[in-house]
Formats: sequence, structure tokens, C-alpha cells
Amino acid sequence: MKSKLLLFPSLLAILISCSKRVNDPFIPEEKNQLDSIYQAPKDPFLGIPEKTSVVHVQTSIVNYNQWQNFFVSPEKMTIVMWPSHDKTLVVKDVDKAIQGIAIDKESNTEVKTDNITIASGITFQDYYPGKYLIAVIMSDEKGQGKKAYSSKEITIKEYGKYYMHKIFSFDAKEREFEEWSPKIIEK
Repeated sequence: MKSKLLLFPSLLAILISCSKRVNDPFIPEEKNQLDSIYQAPKDPFLGIPEKTSVVHVQTSIVNYNQWQNFFVSPEKMTIVMWPSHDKTLVVKDVDKAIQGIAIDKESNTEVKTDNITIASGITFQDYYPGKYLIAVIMSDEKGQGKKAYSSKEITIKEYGKYYMHKIFSFDAKEREFEEWSPKIIEK
């Protein structure tokens, strides 16, 4: 009988100590809000000023394992983006493109940009509507396809999200252009 009398107050004490108090602060769960940021571009405090767009660029290469099965793996490459609103830009020299220089086809002049990164993927943010040239150049550290490159001109609209993924083939030729085969996804 004594043990039952001691059990009841101890259980009551445990329940009271574990209960939530009214004045305890409520901490909400954190959620990934990247999509909500991109979908609400009118508020500059959320990261995107008015009328701008976001461009995601990823780079990969096709490789083969020891059983001759292919797989696609991310690869660090040089990614360059030029604004080409009233120009027709092309990459004629890979070494100049790595430095951010493209050639205007009509006036045969050099156009320089500082939008250069070496990564397997990048997100370019806050770009205004217009035409842009994006080039992806393989590194010269790989055995096959040293400095192979690909470029694509895109037209960005207001409030857009663009997803681009360049996958270089296993037999990419050294310093040669490879077509940008996958589609560009626009949301």
C-alpha cells in the first residue's frame, strides 16, 4: 500500500515537470524556402529585385566504370556568362573565353565579362530580361577532352527560372565545340 502511495505522487511530479508551460516560446520548424524566394521576386528583401531572373547551370561528363556501364558524374568546369542584348556573341578562342572574352560576330570586337566561375554548378541571380551567352569549358586536367567547350545563347524573360545542364560526352575532342544537347528548362 505504501509503494502505491509513493508511486502516485512521483508519477504526478514527472507529468507536471514534463508538461509544456504556456509562456515557453514556440519554435517553428525551419523549411527550405528557396522556391518561395524565386517565386516572389517583387520583394527585394527576399533576394530578387523586380523583373530579374535566376539561371542555374550544371556541368557533368559521361564516364564508364570497370564493367563498361556509363554514368553521368558532376565535373568542375569553367562557366562563363556574357550579356549579349544587341550583339551576336561567339566563342572563337577557348583560352580567351576562360578569361571572359567572347567575340561579337557582326563587329568582330571583343566583349569582356567578369561572370566567370570554376564549379560543377552555379546559380546566376538578379539578371534582367535580355539575351545572354553561356559557355562551359572543360578543364585541361582531364585526360580526354581537354578544354572542350560548349556555348548556348538564351533569352531571359521577367521573373524566370532557367535550368541548364551540360553533359559532355565521353569522347569529347580536345579544344573542340560540342553541341549543347539537353533542353533548357524554363519555369
